[in-house]
Amino acid sequence: MEKQYIYKAKDRQGETVSGMVNGQTLREAALVLQTQNLIVLEIKEKKKSEEFLKKEFNIRIRSVTGDAFSRFCRQFYIMLKAGIPILKCLELISAETENKGFAEDIFGVGRRIQSGASLSQAMTAYPKSFPSLFIFMVAAGEMSGNLNVILFKLAEHYETEEKNRRQLQQTLFYPMILSIVFVLVLIFLITTVLPTFAEMFVVMNVELPQSTRLLMELSHGLSTGWPMIILTLTALVAGFVFLMEIESVANLKDWLKMKTPLIGILDHKRSLARIATILGMFLGSGVDLLVALNHLEGVADNRYIKRELRVLREKVVSGTSLSHGMAESQVFPSLFCQLVAIGEVSGSLPEVLDTLNLIYADEIRTRIQLLHTSLEPLILLIFGGLVLCILAAIMLPVLDLYSVYSSM
Repeated sequence: MEKQYIYKAKDRQGETVSGMVNGQTLREAALVLQTQNLIVLEIKEKKKSEEFLKKEFNIRIRSVTGDAFSRFCRQFYIMLKAGIPILKCLELISAETENKGFAEDIFGVGRRIQSGASLSQAMTAYPKSFPSLFIFMVAAGEMSGNLNVILFKLAEHYETEEKNRRQLQQTLFYPMILSIVFVLVLIFLITTVLPTFAEMFVVMNVELPQSTRLLMELSHGLSTGWPMIILTLTALVAGFVFLMEIESVANLKDWLKMKTPLIGILDHKRSLARIATILGMFLGSGVDLLVALNHLEGVADNRYIKRELRVLREKVVSGTSLSHGMAESQVFPSLFCQLVAIGEVSGSLPEVLDTLNLIYADEIRTRIQLLHTSLEPLILLIFGGLVLCILAAIMLPVLDLYSVYSSM
């Protein structure tokens, strides 16, 4: 079993460098450093206590945003295309990056390259900044000699992801505020307005409709039993989190989420676009299909889709064609499978996957627009109806009382 070792060494320029290296024994780890032209000064096994202290005191306050990462990819691509050496590129980008943690990691990548590591190897030391999928694509670009092309496609991918995320946030922002306001209004009506009328109804001995009595009981329950309600809700949330740790339950939840109208379907389309984009980049870079499918699982956030991607890889390993394996899954629609089958027959699968990405990118824009136009009226209808029901339950006894006094 490999262990992690902390080392301090001298590089070819005579500068002192430090970091971590993996190896089954101390000697093996030292030999790895020697192959990188490093003169080992000190090397020791990394203890769990040191890892704990690092987690406690080396906390990154700001995570790397999608916008910052897509900007990094774009800047890196432009500089490399202009003929600037990789080390200089990293130095310039690090100086221009506002996120200090990200800037330090970019600079650290340059230091590791100076010590003899490749770009992808250097990035593996900074998992908080560089996703494993990105590192694998960079390694594929280094092996194929198409690093510029890979960085360009990755920049476009992360820019599209960030653009869609922002559009979705803007679409959901107003309905979220509207929902919060409506909930506060409902709580105010039930806990403050209704009890005032309830006291008047009791004094005047008014016969109350069933809806009014139910609301009065709800108001009394909220006013007197709110600590128990909070504890119950906390227990339900904790129970839900515990259930989500069970794989079968989590898969069922994500499957239902995928089938949910509006947001669920939109999330499904985004996953399909992401799969088409990344798989197309893998295959276009000369990566073997099985290797690409092995890394494709990390593309999806939905656990049900992750599981289906694992099943798809197993089917392809057993000899099933990619399109046929996709057709047997509920994740991939018929259009996706048909176009993949055409790409397999014609030998143009990367180009077909790029076309699928464009198709789903257009569908995502349409879905976000549909969500924007339909969500607000839906919320107004639901919460407006609830407010009207509460007001009706309050006003019906008042109108009955008015009718009685007016007829006297």
